[in-house]
Amino acid sequence: MSGAVFLTVLLTLQPSPGRSGADHDPIVAVEPGQADADSPSVSRDSLAEAPPPLPATAPSSSGTFATRSPTGALLRSAAIPGWGQFYNDRPVKGILLGAVELGLLALFLKEYSVAEDAHDAFLESGDPLDEERWETHRERRLNLIWLTAASWLYGMMDAYVDAHLYAFEEENAEFGREAGIGVSVLARF
Repeated sequence: MSGAVFLTVLLTLQPSPGRSGADHDPIVAVEPGQADADSPSVSRDSLAEAPPPLPATAPSSSGTFATRSPTGALLRSAAIPGWGQFYNDRPVKGILLGAVELGLLALFLKEYSVAEDAHDAFLESGDPLDEERWETHRERRLNLIWLTAASWLYGMMDAYVDAHLYAFEEENAEFGREAGIGVSVLARF
């Protein structure tokens, strides 16, 4: 038949009660007009039945792994710099990120005070040197705002990602034991 379109329909047939699934083929290809007496019949009701969903992950043979809440880690890091990293059992990273974030915040507050003093001096005197000093400190203050915000957001995202990867090493080691794979590289910061 030239120009004819053949549709192949794959159907999953469920064994009827009392029948094992071994005595019939679970996938049947049916082409229009090709049905014969030996082909299994499919009712409208059997098409409506959906197979049970597959589990998202296979259960672990050794049990469950310890986890951390990514949202909890993110919120902790947003509230107090480094707290999210401590929550994820990364104290060195927590100390470093906390020190950087708080140090940048302290520099910003100092620069803010110096910029305001320079602005007040310029308004009182009108001296071009005071204006230049004010402009310099104002630009530094703006740069420190961006750096402080960037480090704060980096700390939050780092805590969030680390919480997702909290049990990765244990899961990877178990997978390696089950699959017989034994290569790993570990770098902790």
